[in-house]
Amino acid sequence: MTPKVFDFIKKTSSIAQNYYPEMLGHMILINTTAFFRGAWAIVKGFLDEKTVKKISVCGTSDYTEELLKFVYIK
Repeated sequence: MTPKVFDFIKKTSSIAQNYYPEMLGHMILINTTAFFRGAWAIVKGFLDEKTVKKISVCGTSDYTEELLKFVYIK
């Protein structure tokens, strides 16, 4: 991750948060690699706390419980 990448992430997240704050209901990323989860740990520090709370990053086996939180079963 270069300084240009960090700058890009900060600028794009700022635009999204300032102009489209409620566009994201909830995002669940499943089957992510350990590398991605490590990168996410760094990137989420640049995002607004409200946005971070709307994003769940799950590995290859721990996502079922998270998905079921958003599935409505009659």
